[in-house]
Amino acid sequence: MRVKRHLQHAWAILLAIALIGAAALPAAAQDDPPVSTVNGTPITRSAFEGRVRFVRWQYLQELEKLHELTGGNLSLSGSYVMTLVFDLEHPADLAGAVLDQMEEELLLAEQAAALNITVTPEEISRRETAFFSLWTDVPANKLAANPVAQAFIADWYAAAFEASGLDRDAIREVFAAETLRSALYAYLAASVPTEELAVNTRHILCSFDPGNPGSLLPPTDEQRAAARACIADATARLDAGESFADVARDLSADEASAAQGGTVGWVTLSYLAASYANAARDAELNTVIGPVETEYGLHLIEVLDRRMQPLSDDEYQASQQGYFRLWIDTLRAQAAIERAGDWDAAVPDRPGLDSLDPVVQAAIENLASQAD
Repeated sequence: MRVKRHLQHAWAILLAIALIGAAALPAAAQDDPPVSTVNGTPITRSAFEGRVRFVRWQYLQELEKLHELTGGNLSLSGSYVMTLVFDLEHPADLAGAVLDQMEEELLLAEQAAALNITVTPEEISRRETAFFSLWTDVPANKLAANPVAQAFIADWYAAAFEASGLDRDAIREVFAAETLRSALYAYLAASVPTEELAVNTRHILCSFDPGNPGSLLPPTDEQRAAARACIADATARLDAGESFADVARDLSADEASAAQGGTVGWVTLSYLAASYANAARDAELNTVIGPVETEYGLHLIEVLDRRMQPLSDDEYQASQQGYFRLWIDTLRAQAAIERAGDWDAAVPDRPGLDSLDPVVQAAIENLASQAD
């Protein structure tokens, strides 16, 4: 994203609240069938469609605000703007992401109950206040006494209701769910260790796509065969006594490490592809192993040393986030989630980009033309 750092942080928060939140419509009558059931708990079609309309409206609000903050120069946040535009122009994909989040919300609520983790009305109100403090640029501790900010908040809720059908109480459930998510995150993050196993390795990568070694597309049979032939060549040369460094310089598709004789250097396991990390964790030192397959190709790996390494603040935060995401993915994999066959029938495509101020629409069109 090409947005200034302070704007990037603020709008990441807004997007997280809009997407991850749990706005739900009141349970409808028997003619409101579920679009998904999570461990026996239904998500009704009216709740789903209301959430989709709310998220679409929130995206449009972000586009309007970004236009205001950048003085109309949306290129300052071009990647983020075009991501929002893309999502709005692909309603089925956006609706699928919204339903993913609604299912996730139910899983997190179950786990919070099992762990006896709750949030108070005061904590929820603080989350709501922080949200509107960002939108109004009024400090949180002065928001309640600011008549202009309060008028904005009232208008915001009224506009959200008009666009989505979600009233103020329903939208407060958005803040409640996000507050609960934060409480669960804090609970799990506290157990993440502050150090991690690091390995000093060197490797020879025989890429599935030598012309584009970073490609993550599944390899064709021909590409896989070519990578195996490359590995066979490298193995034969190593067996004949040629140095690892020379073979890596000659054959490895990882240009950065190849220039250093295949040396990757010290890297914590969480920063490595899973299969590479597992192999490096278990391999005998100073012994070439492989081929080890990753999404990039086939590797011959030599582990030179291992050590426990303290994590930097950034690494620790990334580790906590990764652990929380893995925990959620595990919950989903273990859950009984059943989506209706017609869950995506006639998903909302309104409100749309044509509801934006014409000046904002023109700025978006100009940005899109630059991208082309």
